[in-house]
Order: sequence, then structure tokens, then C-alpha cells
Amino acid sequence: MTDDDRGVDELIELADEIPDRLGLSEGLAEIRATAEREGLSVTVDVHGMLVALDIGEAALELGPAVLAAEISRLSTEAGTRALHEGLRAVKAGCTPAVTAAVGEVLALEEEPAAETAETLPPPRRRAPVEDDEEGFVLSPVKD
Repeated sequence: MTDDDRGVDELIELADEIPDRLGLSEGLAEIRATAEREGLSVTVDVHGMLVALDIGEAALELGPAVLAAEISRLSTEAGTRALHEGLRAVKAGCTPAVTAAVGEVLALEEEPAAETAETLPPPRRRAPVEDDEEGFVLSPVKD
């Protein structure tokens, strides 16, 4: 342990100033990641909160259950990307010990490679329904 004459109050004050000086907090708050597939685009922030959702015609044809599952899957994919981007920001703005501690808490696996047409699972389509008068039907939103 090193000799440090600073008191607890002074150290707390210094710690409170660090995010302001580094801009790390604001930078993390601005991180966004997007995942897309089949006319569906999901954007989340570093906390995994949904900030944008674009549902195209192709996505509407999937049906409610498949569409919900795809939104969930894409949200998870985008959230993982955002966390990796956030960890890179922490690495750039903090000491290796802090970065290691944050990485340990997040327990992130290696960042997934961007998906290509070859690595994506085949598109899922809802079987056509003959007479679905009582079923739920999604329609595009008109601006």
C-alpha cells in the first residue's frame, strides 16, 4: 500500500470529477448498435434499451410470434455489440485494472463477427392461413 495523505472526502471528490474530465459517461450514453434482418432493424443503447425499431413489409409477413422472436434475437445481438463498443470505450479511458474489472463483471465472450448471408439461418416464413378472420394482423404504419 502507498502512503497517500489525501482524505476520503478528497478522494471521493476526485472520483466524482473523473467522468466529467474524460467525457466517458457522455460517450457511453451515446453508444448505439443496430442489428438487421428480413426488413427488420433494431437499435439499442449500451444498456440494451430499445431506441429504434423499423419494421418493414417483409418483417410483417413473418407473423406475430416469429416477428416477436426476431425482434428479441436482434435486440440481444445489437445489445452485445453495444456492450463490446462500451468496453472498448472504457479501455480507452481507464486504467487496465478498471478495464479488466469491468470486463470480468460483464463476462462478455469474444465479439461476434458480423453476420453474412452465409452465416445467417434461413429466413422463417409463416405458413399461409386460408381463413383467419379472428387472427391478429400487423399492418405497416403510415407516417
